[in-house]
Amino acid sequence: MNPRYRFVLATGLVLIGLSRVAVAQQPGTAPSSAPPVPAGMIPKGPDSRDLFQSIHVVVGPTARALDPVAVSPFACPEAARDACKEILEVLERDLMISGFFQVLDKAAFLGDPAKADPSAPRFDDWFNVGAKYLVTVAVAKGTSGLDLRFRLFGVGDRKAITVKGSTANGVQSNRVRRAVHSFVNGVIEAITGKAGIFGSQVVLSLKLPGFERSLVAMDMDGSGRRTLVDNGSSNMFPRWAPGGGVLYTSFLSGLPQIYHDDRRITHDERQYRGAAFSSDGSRIVASVDMDGQSDLVLLDPKTGEITKRLTESEWDEVSPSWSPDGRTIAYCSNKTGRPQIYLINADGSSERRLTMRGSYNTSPRFGPTGLVAFLGMDDFVSDLFTVDMSGNINRLTQQQGSNKDPTWSPDGRWLVFLSDRAGAWRVFLMTEDGRYQFPITGTGEPWGTPDWR
Repeated sequence: MNPRYRFVLATGLVLIGLSRVAVAQQPGTAPSSAPPVPAGMIPKGPDSRDLFQSIHVVVGPTARALDPVAVSPFACPEAARDACKEILEVLERDLMISGFFQVLDKAAFLGDPAKADPSAPRFDDWFNVGAKYLVTVAVAKGTSGLDLRFRLFGVGDRKAITVKGSTANGVQSNRVRRAVHSFVNGVIEAITGKAGIFGSQVVLSLKLPGFERSLVAMDMDGSGRRTLVDNGSSNMFPRWAPGGGVLYTSFLSGLPQIYHDDRRITHDERQYRGAAFSSDGSRIVASVDMDGQSDLVLLDPKTGEITKRLTESEWDEVSPSWSPDGRTIAYCSNKTGRPQIYLINADGSSERRLTMRGSYNTSPRFGPTGLVAFLGMDDFVSDLFTVDMSGNINRLTQQQGSNKDPTWSPDGRWLVFLSDRAGAWRVFLMTEDGRYQFPITGTGEPWGTPDWR
């Protein structure tokens, strides 16, 4: 095989070839340049000039408008000042990065809302500042912690809206964020009919000095960062396992092998380039070196034995991703001379090409609704797209630096990805249509290949 088209196992990005490539734009899905954001469309949140700054990108005609929501300041017991500050910051930020709400600037609020009764707001005041919804908070010192009462109101009809998670009693300081997440998830469900997923987890690889890479988990809002795997080796391509823990590739044994937490799954002399559990945990699909190139195989999760070889060609097949029903696998192959996204049945039958536009498409990830997110390159700048099972492509990012490694939220309404648009790689969250995008990490770090559960 021509070495020019060999895959390079890179830090979070599988590259093929070195020549100049271009991604064709799907008609009607992406303008030639992103139009300016209309005045008033950027939600106001705490410290909005930095991490809490939302980034709005119009890349398609179908995105919904944001609903203006006011979060009323509230009275706070003297001994709970730090907790009250956290409540307000997390509440505003959750609402903002949900992609459903525009959080109104407190500078526009009338009077002193903190002195008002949180159960009986002055609706005229909130209507006059443009709020469609109002959130109030009551904080009291309980016998075993803080007693929290959140309320959501429709300003136009002057009515309270029933929300799950509105009451939390005996909340300790380390549980405040969780209580706010629970309420915001309930707000999203009350407005959209489907609960939010604040509190869900993202796992990524993080490059350390030298050859080492650790695996790091964080909440979907970027908080609660913690190290899962740090064994002095290079660990990459993490995927959450259905029964718990993380599946990943590690060089701990000297060759890239598959591990589940601390347990080594594969025990041969082959080189593995990433793997993923099926949703029921009964199978693992992996990309592995076979006869001088990468092929897809199925592994027994208990023994690590190869139970079936799915592909067998002179080209490379990498980045496998299961469909939600476990019947289909999306992957990348350069069998046409350039990387494209393909599908194959889980029994190895009916291999077919999915992306017919663009000359460099890789890193596919199946989402819960059946869409496949992927990376396409144009002049060595990578952007993100989705494609349905009929091959229809929608563009999610444009003219915002390089963007890579998309992965879906468990409900398919958000994606997490990596972007260097601010000069260094940061973790971003965006709505499924790509319109609303938010950084969830501050300073840039060498992140790679996120997964979400």
